[in-house]
Amino acid sequence: MEIFMREVHPNATKLDLQKQIARHLHSPPYSSTQVTPLNFEVYLFPSKTRFSSQSHAGYGTLTLPRRDIGEMLLRDFGSNWPIKYITVLGKRVKVSLSKKQPPGHVVEKLQRLPYISPEAIQDKEARMETLRSSHVGIHIVQFGWETRDGKFSAEWEKSFLQGCSLTFGEEKRELRINISDASLTTRSIVVQLSRIIWSAVGDDGEPAIFLSLANPPAFEVDSITSILVSAFGQGARRDPKRDRLCSLYDDDEHLLRILSYASISIRLVCKSYGDLDTFKDLCRTARLRAPKAYSYAVERRAIFSEDNLNRFQAWLTELDFQVAFQVQALSQCLLADVVELYSLRSSLGQIIHSHGPAYAASLLRYFITDIKVSLMDSASGLSQETFLEYFLRCRDTFSTTLDLTSRKASEGVFDCFHAIASPTTVKLEGPLPERSNRIIRMYADNQDSFLRVSFVDEDSLQYRADRDIDGPRFIHRFIRRILRDGLRVAGRHFHFLAYSQSALKSHTVWFVKNFFDASTGQTIGAPEIIRRLGNFHNLAFDPTLIYCPARYGARISQAFTATDASVRVEAEKVFTLQDVMDESSKWCFTDGVGTISLELAKDIWRVLRQAGKRSTRGAVGIPRAFQIRLMGSKGMLSVDHRLSGRIINLRPSMIKFDAPDSTEVEIAQAFVRPSLYYLNRPLIMILEGLGVRYEVFECLQRDAVQGVKRSAESYANAARILEQYGLGASFRLPSVLLGLSKLGLQPSSGDDFYQRMLNFAIHHILRDLKHHARIPVPNGYTLVGVADIHGYLREGQIFACVKDPQTHCRTYLKGKTLISRSPTIHPGDVQCVEAIGEPPAGSPFASESLANTVVFSIGGDRPLPSYLGGGDLDGDTYNLTSMPELLPPTTNQPAAYDAAPKKLLLRHSTMEDVADFVTDYVNNDVLGIVANSWLVIADQSEYGIFDPDCLKLGQIHSDAVDYPKSGTPVSLDTIPKYKFKAKPDWNAPETVDIDRTADFYQSGRAIGRLFRDIDLPELDSQVRSNQRKRSNPPSQDESHFEDVFAAMCLEDHSQDDVYTAVEERVSEFIPIGEPFSEHVRSALDMLTSYATELQSTCAANAIQRWKSSMLTEEEAVVGTIVAKCSQKRRRKDAMANLRDQTSYLVKKIRDKIAGDEESFDDEEWLTRAWTAWQVSRLQDEHFGAKSFGWVALGEVFDAIRSIEQENRTARSRGL
Repeated sequence: MEIFMREVHPNATKLDLQKQIARHLHSPPYSSTQVTPLNFEVYLFPSKTRFSSQSHAGYGTLTLPRRDIGEMLLRDFGSNWPIKYITVLGKRVKVSLSKKQPPGHVVEKLQRLPYISPEAIQDKEARMETLRSSHVGIHIVQFGWETRDGKFSAEWEKSFLQGCSLTFGEEKRELRINISDASLTTRSIVVQLSRIIWSAVGDDGEPAIFLSLANPPAFEVDSITSILVSAFGQGARRDPKRDRLCSLYDDDEHLLRILSYASISIRLVCKSYGDLDTFKDLCRTARLRAPKAYSYAVERRAIFSEDNLNRFQAWLTELDFQVAFQVQALSQCLLADVVELYSLRSSLGQIIHSHGPAYAASLLRYFITDIKVSLMDSASGLSQETFLEYFLRCRDTFSTTLDLTSRKASEGVFDCFHAIASPTTVKLEGPLPERSNRIIRMYADNQDSFLRVSFVDEDSLQYRADRDIDGPRFIHRFIRRILRDGLRVAGRHFHFLAYSQSALKSHTVWFVKNFFDASTGQTIGAPEIIRRLGNFHNLAFDPTLIYCPARYGARISQAFTATDASVRVEAEKVFTLQDVMDESSKWCFTDGVGTISLELAKDIWRVLRQAGKRSTRGAVGIPRAFQIRLMGSKGMLSVDHRLSGRIINLRPSMIKFDAPDSTEVEIAQAFVRPSLYYLNRPLIMILEGLGVRYEVFECLQRDAVQGVKRSAESYANAARILEQYGLGASFRLPSVLLGLSKLGLQPSSGDDFYQRMLNFAIHHILRDLKHHARIPVPNGYTLVGVADIHGYLREGQIFACVKDPQTHCRTYLKGKTLISRSPTIHPGDVQCVEAIGEPPAGSPFASESLANTVVFSIGGDRPLPSYLGGGDLDGDTYNLTSMPELLPPTTNQPAAYDAAPKKLLLRHSTMEDVADFVTDYVNNDVLGIVANSWLVIADQSEYGIFDPDCLKLGQIHSDAVDYPKSGTPVSLDTIPKYKFKAKPDWNAPETVDIDRTADFYQSGRAIGRLFRDIDLPELDSQVRSNQRKRSNPPSQDESHFEDVFAAMCLEDHSQDDVYTAVEERVSEFIPIGEPFSEHVRSALDMLTSYATELQSTCAANAIQRWKSSMLTEEEAVVGTIVAKCSQKRRRKDAMANLRDQTSYLVKKIRDKIAGDEESFDDEEWLTRAWTAWQVSRLQDEHFGAKSFGWVALGEVFDAIRSIEQENRTARSRGL
């Protein structure tokens, strides 16, 4: 409602008027119906007198979000005889009903945004004005290195007589060191305030500021020309004001040489001592931690001089690659300078000569981790000894008993080297275990010639577009140069090779260095690898493929998809079936899915089980669906029970290029078990828009929260929750907890490690509920889609058989069923279908139920999967539930988006063109922005998901999804803007405290209410300190072994309920007595090696790539990361890597405990497991021992189950 105000005092300000109006509106009776203060907006019309000194014309408007409050106010203040007055500067303001309606977006904004007091606004504006108008004069800028003996070595410096100053920016929370020159160009060193670890001010003969950063700053240049063009350019031209650089001065060879080493320690010499006081005041105003009073002793040691770096690089070239990689990793993660590293040359050479390169590389990895662990403790004594002495001490404590040979790619996993490229540096990690692909298996003997390269910003997060920066120019300067020119790593030159589609989304690609292939007698490089993949030219089914760089890259990417090798199939056993099309040939009902015989499916599953790449415990059945790569094709194969022999039928929609010689069936995924169904924010937004009540979601979420809280009551409850949310899977924690529960045990409050693990798990689940609305749906499933090749189902029907791989029980979905596919962004992306239930006798599904798939009809005008966000059958999974409360009262027509046009060249594409596409992709990767904009606008708009901008975003989202294959980017300018600046509270990054900012409003939508309904518990603040206390793996010297052995013989466990129960159970199968010394020694060796590798994994997967960043042991076991992150994908990817790597490590330990297959014996297995568990309990003060104990206990229970099964089998045979 809008109210007209007149006779406002000429000297009154908007702020004066706001204060008086608020005094009335926020008091009874107006406030009696308000939980929070009512928001309102005041507008004063400007004076019409041209040269008037008045800031307004004496009249204006008051806009209120509620009509009833406006009517009350007019009754009290607006009649001819008002009973109340609004008095400003002694003059009464007269009010009346406005003749105009307030703009809808203004009312909507007032309804959603919280009221902010005029005083708070005044304070914020004053603070911003202080930051805008104040600066610190800078005389000298220095980049340097903090030495181990407590000095600051200035490695680059530049003096400025004038034009250099330090300022703070409130809006972006940044510190800028601005340098202006005679050409009217301003260069800036830009530091995010959140990335300042500590700062200091001091007087060591000159006034100085010191900044210690978590990561390098950004560098920008802003010319007067760009400012003038931006301000006075023609029409809609909006050139960016600033250009981002990879160095402060691109032509300064000295600076370019040292920048990757010396950019996180910055010393600024001020022009006067008064500038130090100004800096301290600005820190206080910007709410930055107060700087310390500290002065570094400054020296100029030229650590990173041209001679030192050349000598270092020459040494790297001499070393074996895997050793050189670790040496360079030490330097690039800033744990040592190049002079210190070069001091290791002689000692490292002796180690290589005595033990070999693999041992030396493992020692260096251990050394890197040990330094990080030491840095976690501020009382570290690193400076008390020389770097060489420290290295030799680590050499003496290092030992490994696990196999040092590289994992064979043929085993499904290989050791992958990683490089993380940012604008100023390239950090190295690994090698880390990773699923192999066709190319790695093809060149298994040269897997260390391949390198995974990720492009990130300086804060290790994905590059994000900035409206003030020329993004394309910067990305061209940063990424295109590397893709075109290659990358020098460990003294070797690597060239861009390709990417996988999933890795492209995280801006990660493959590089390769030339290598000699003994099988062919040839030197292999990137061009030869691409040529061997197949034929991409003159394809009848895709004649323009080779003219489209994005599509060409996408087809090459098939060979780099993470897959497992299975079986080879004779080319004559691979047939082609025609796709099933509608009458117009526009829609394909079998898009991406072929068929396979049951006999061949059995062969594939047997090979996968033998390779140990699939969890098959209790999974006796054969998967009925596989996602595959074969002979240039990709997609799904479902079992056709009518086929005999070893047969595969492909369809034209599956074939992407010609590769007739690639006859190995590669398995991307075997669908052996159903996945659970979880709601998410976009799906909830759509269901709410279609009429599903909020209370339905609220009930589901509260049930989930109650289940989480009950997890602390028993081991069985904890196991159930961990299994449901996929936590602790790498360590098989749910299985071990069930084993303890079956022994009649209950969790002990004295088991701190278990309690912290459980707290981390609970925090992870509640965090997902709060920030993602990841709410489990009971009796809901996520199943892969396949086609009804028999034509049995009618239009609108589906068939879904869910089979539990452990109990083998079957569930058939029946009746009206909600079906969707992630992501959802259009009202028609969710549909209701009819599930036919248990198949009638004589039907094709009675003969073959295609367990754990959803079978779609091939009848009708359009395939159902295409309704669901443009889905198909090449591996897409679909969410299904028959829960009545979630079925919307109405559904919408599905979207029918136009395909994005392909970006074609007038010539054949080259790999340089593909590299250029990758460069463009990084700059134009807006899929997340589109999805987030849709969700925010749906929240802000009164029309919700039916807002025209939301419907427009559906098409834009479709184009963004197609971009990796079409090459046609989505322009940021086409994405609709938010309805107003403030965003819903649920959209706040978890790193932001929404109670301290007015940038977010309380969302009234279901996802906002669900967000506020979750309170995240505080985590144990002692976890990190406990980790420091348990920081080192156990020793392997003889005296330590003797101490452990003696303790095992003498330890009294009579008061330990867990030990007593496990011992009693084990004694039923093997004699319990004095342990075998060889078993104890073997267990100690395994524990030490395991703990060393686990520490490396914890160091490699910390979200913050600071010198001392490391995950805790509890995080590794649960498979979560506690640290907050502003980018959800970064944390999600890091957790996925953590889980994969710990899974491979645990499998290696389990195999070691179980023993060789040739000499396998269940009782011996149990003995080794029992001994390993005992050893872990005696070593629990060391890092890794606690989690090692959970692994060993799992092996105890597995060995017992195996013995019992063997006994049952023997009895059934009458033996």
